[in-house]
Amino acid sequence: MQKHQGSGNSSEMHRYNAQVAGGPPSMPKQKNNTIAIIVSFVLLAVTMAYVLYEPAEPEVVAPKVEKPEEKIVLKPVAGSIVMTDPLWLNPPEDINMVEVEDMVVKFKMTNHNAYPVTGITVRFSFFDISGVDLKGAQKITFDDVIEASAEINFEDVVVGEYPSETIRVKGKVVSVVAAQ
Repeated sequence: MQKHQGSGNSSEMHRYNAQVAGGPPSMPKQKNNTIAIIVSFVLLAVTMAYVLYEPAEPEVVAPKVEKPEEKIVLKPVAGSIVMTDPLWLNPPEDINMVEVEDMVVKFKMTNHNAYPVTGITVRFSFFDISGVDLKGAQKITFDDVIEASAEINFEDVVVGEYPSETIRVKGKVVSVVAAQ
């Protein structure tokens, strides 16, 4: 007779294999990930190389062009120079004078610009006793520099010959240039 193991009070241990529904137990097999690891490493290496060592773009050397200095062009208007009425310093003693001499005047000019000016052209007009404008006006250009908001006196300015009927002289600034 055979003795059946596992029956009775024996102190032997029995070994039981766990059974999974659907078949015998299976152990997961190790997969071969060698190719995936190599491909991942290559992609990582290429990405890092691109990020760390970007290829240098060829340097384009443009011809050096010097920028011209910007010049601020100031164009003062004649009205920015205020001129006092000329004072006739050598009027004739007799209105019926025969000999005409050069007229000498004095006056002041004030620069109402925020910069110095020069090349001030003044038109001197002559008027008779009735206030009629006599022909023969003179234009004189003064090269003196008048600083910003400054005043300058002009004394003993020779205007030149004037018509013999002249009683009064007026001056008007007709042009002005900004000083450089």
